[in-house]
Amino acid sequence: MSNLLLDDRPLVIQPKLAELLGDLDEAVILQQIHYWLEKRLNIKDGYSWVYNSMVEWNKQFPWLSLKTLKRKFKSLEDKGLLITGNYNKAKFDRTKWYRIDYGAFSNLGNALGQNDLTNVSNCPNAKGQNDTTNTIEYTENNNIDNTTTTDTTEIKIIYEFWKSNIGSLSPYLYREIRTIYNDWKEVSKQPKEMILESIKMAIEKDIKNINYIKTILKRWYNNRIYSLKDLEKDQEQFEKNKESKYNKQTKKGNAAGYDAKQWTYLSEEEEMRQFFGG
Repeated sequence: MSNLLLDDRPLVIQPKLAELLGDLDEAVILQQIHYWLEKRLNIKDGYSWVYNSMVEWNKQFPWLSLKTLKRKFKSLEDKGLLITGNYNKAKFDRTKWYRIDYGAFSNLGNALGQNDLTNVSNCPNAKGQNDTTNTIEYTENNNIDNTTTTDTTEIKIIYEFWKSNIGSLSPYLYREIRTIYNDWKEVSKQPKEMILESIKMAIEKDIKNINYIKTILKRWYNNRIYSLKDLEKDQEQFEKNKESKYNKQTKKGNAAGYDAKQWTYLSEEEEMRQFFGG
C-alpha cells in the first residue's frame, strides 16, 4: 500500500475545478490536457494542441473504462471547455485534436481561470505531429481559422442567419455548422447557399433543429443535389411525382365508386418527412 502512495507521482488538480465541474474525473482529464498543452508540442494556427486516440488517453486514466472516458471527453466538449480540431495528414484519420478554451472558464465562476490550473508531472509522452493540414477550428466567438477569406465570410453569414432566425449558437452548433460547411465545400460550388436553403426549409416546417437540417442535406448529398439549380430541378420533380400520385389515387377512388375528395392523403408535412427521410 505504501508503494501505491509514494512511488507514483500524483495527478494534481485544484479542488475548486472539480467542485465547479461537478465531476472529479473531468477535472483530472482537463488538468492532464492542460499539462500537455503547456509543453507546446503542437502549435497550429497560434494555439497549442494535443491529440491521442481514446485508447492512448485511456492509458493515462486507467481507472476509467473506455466507454466512460469517451463520455467524459464529450461532456467537456459540450460544456465548451474543450475545443476539437483535425490536423491529421490523412483526411480519413478522424483522430481528434484538443485544446482548452480558457476563456470559457469564466462561465464556471469568477474564481476559476487559466492560472488556477496547475501542471501535472511525470506522465507518458503525448503523440505529436508536425505536418499541417486543414483545421476544423470552432469557437463561440466566431474565431474561424480557415484557408480563405471567402470561407470565413460565408460561414459567418450562416452563423448570423441562424442567430437571426432561430436563436443563439452553442459551441456544439458552431462546430456542427463548420463541419457541414467543410463537407459541402468539397462537392459543391455553393456550400453556403445550400446550407442556408436547408435552414430556411427547416424554419418553414417549424422544425428548428440541426438534426433535421442534416437530414435534408444528407438527402441532397446522396442524390447529388449540389447546387440551387439542382435543387430547383429536384423540387420540380417532387411536385410532379406528388401530382402523379394524387391523380392515381383519385382515379383509383373513382373506379371504386368513391368521391375523390373523401380520400385521405398524406399531409404536406408527412410528404416532406418521407421525402427527406425524416
